[in-house]
Amino acid sequence: MNLTQWLEFIGQVHPREIELGLERSRRVAARLGIKKAPSVITVAGTNGKGTIVGVMEQCLCQFGIATGCYTSPHIDSFNERIRVQGKQASDLVICDAFAQIEAVRGDVTLSYFEFATLAALLIFQQQEVEVALLEVGLGGRLDAVNIIDPDVSVIATIGLDHQDWLGHDRESISLEKAGILRAGGWFVCADSNPPAALQNQAALLNCRSLYVGRHFSIQHQDDSSPCWHGQTSDGVDLTFALTPFPGLLADNVAAAAQALVISGLDVDWISRAVALRIDAIPGRQELRRDCDSGCRVLLDVAHNPHAIAALVSRVAELRDSGQVLGKIRTVLAFMGDKDVDSMLDALESTIDFWYITQVE
Repeated sequence: MNLTQWLEFIGQVHPREIELGLERSRRVAARLGIKKAPSVITVAGTNGKGTIVGVMEQCLCQFGIATGCYTSPHIDSFNERIRVQGKQASDLVICDAFAQIEAVRGDVTLSYFEFATLAALLIFQQQEVEVALLEVGLGGRLDAVNIIDPDVSVIATIGLDHQDWLGHDRESISLEKAGILRAGGWFVCADSNPPAALQNQAALLNCRSLYVGRHFSIQHQDDSSPCWHGQTSDGVDLTFALTPFPGLLADNVAAAAQALVISGLDVDWISRAVALRIDAIPGRQELRRDCDSGCRVLLDVAHNPHAIAALVSRVAELRDSGQVLGKIRTVLAFMGDKDVDSMLDALESTIDFWYITQVE
């Protein structure tokens, strides 16, 4: 089968599109002989996961460290989900991984996401990556990614989304995200207002916790380069300069750097960080220009009120700086389970013309 055929097949194996739980993935992973990579960083959260993973991936690749990166969902092609050294896995490599999974799964009915997760882990093992970056798909506690014990757990900002699965308030949702924490393990929190339930759970597990704004941050002083402040794994204060990263939220970049600093990498951060190039992450407040009209286009995957609020702030920033002039038009498409009314209310004062489409 080619990749298109495989993707159609794996979407039909399990009777439900979403089925949280670790037992199925664990059983098949054991049959495949999947082992943990030397270093694993797992990222959960409502908003900012993709940015944090993307920034870490860019840094590691520029350092020349063999890196596997698993994210979801994809924007254009499935191959985006599985990358090694910043390059998307080929159709052939992914199809081979699917074939190996299918050969051993027996009567275990894997979901689409579980198939994809196992394929990524198998490919990373075969490619002998030094660091595996794993983005949680939904929640954390029962997400397939969580069959692997992370060396560093990162939780991005927590908002209201997927409430039918995760709970109806930030406290409940944060406990699902906290499922990626490990007793005595490293925990990096990129939420500047972390729910009490999350902090209590980290304390209960005796995690070595680092919170944005308390233990690490990025500061901008006048027109100088952004400066990261944080801690090493030995608890020593560390400061280094970074190149500018327009369009990315400072707390997310700060959390990415903090996770890498404590992960045990042999990197001279003070001398090397200033040379890092941190590019825009596709679909995350990605500012581009239309080839035909020359108009500025801002692409963003915001799909909950918290993310929309960040998008509105970014648009205001672009307007205030003179990078965006004239009327602002938005093209919107939301899934039916989203808090559409709250998102439209947040956008109302910013948008001049609306184009409403649908998700296919």
